[in-house]
Amino acid sequence: MVRNSNWKDKWTYFKNELPHQTAPFSKKNWGNINHSLCSYQGKLKPSIAYYLVKTFVPSNGRLFDPFAGVGTIPFEGALNGVESFGMDISNMCYYISQAKVGMTNKSKAIEYIERLNNYIKTNINNIGDLMKYSSFGLNKSLLDYYEINTFKEILLARLFFLQNKPQNASEMVVISSLLHILHGNRPYALSRKSHPITPYAPTGDFIYKDLISKLKEKVNKYFSQTLPGTFVPGKIFLQDSTSVWPQEVDNLDAIITSPPFYDSTRFYSANWIRLWFSGWEPDDFKIMPQLYVDERQKKDFEVYNPIFNQAKERIKNGGVVVFHLGKSKKCNMGEILKTLSRRWFNHSELFVESVVHCNKFGIKDLGTVTDHQYLLLY
Repeated sequence: MVRNSNWKDKWTYFKNELPHQTAPFSKKNWGNINHSLCSYQGKLKPSIAYYLVKTFVPSNGRLFDPFAGVGTIPFEGALNGVESFGMDISNMCYYISQAKVGMTNKSKAIEYIERLNNYIKTNINNIGDLMKYSSFGLNKSLLDYYEINTFKEILLARLFFLQNKPQNASEMVVISSLLHILHGNRPYALSRKSHPITPYAPTGDFIYKDLISKLKEKVNKYFSQTLPGTFVPGKIFLQDSTSVWPQEVDNLDAIITSPPFYDSTRFYSANWIRLWFSGWEPDDFKIMPQLYVDERQKKDFEVYNPIFNQAKERIKNGGVVVFHLGKSKKCNMGEILKTLSRRWFNHSELFVESVVHCNKFGIKDLGTVTDHQYLLLY
């Protein structure tokens, strides 16, 4: 195995300089525009992911993120010539992250949109029992968010994707783009005025928004960004990170990940419309969250033990495991996980970065996180 011996000097530079806090990396829109393929509350800043990849993964190296979310870390790896793997338990996140790290083709995406368009046109006058979802919602009902004809198109689009699941990155660009435009406060959104990240109760007039035309605009924006010559396609796995990892996730230079913060906003309430569109039924909102580490860690942080165990097995000699964590008044995640990890790792370091200065991005409730922590295990 090749030893990755250069990261310690780079890590010292990161701690001393905090380069992601300086211009232009400090700008919230820094980086490839497809980091914003679909908005997501709690998404790691691309500039942090960029510097973590540059610090801990050598050129032509191998990277894994077991809590990939919407793919920020694997995407930065792929953009910078790193063979990147990711994993997430959520269909929604799986689609978005694979759309970012996979090789995509615009003609395949447009073909998928045309299939969707034909499906909607064929069935628009035969909604059947799909209107049963009208009254479902966690704050307001779904029907409160949309003009009735737009809502019918959304109902049919959801059924189309459930019956014709995206099979490649190009098709995942389409569903990811639609997930993004489901709600928001700008003209691209299919909803009444809400919020592009957390769907706050909508306001304003009920205005018809044509789903297909809005979708094409978003997909065209995705394909307007040319990938750099350094891009290396990656792979995302749809599974629970505490279960057995695929065999090909091995011989890793680094595992870099940002698991859900203990005090973060509940993912299922912050993303409820997108989770519903991706396949969750109303009853799933009572059951599915209990399978996610977000909720499991509130009962016992030993949920991370199988992750530590497999991380130790899969990294190269000289490799490193990096956790980007959130510290709050209620929970010091870094210290807890550092203690738990001693069974598998002989060396650890915990670096703390204050984030009280960070922008709020118009969100009323960002939780109680006051510091970001970087836990290194090796």
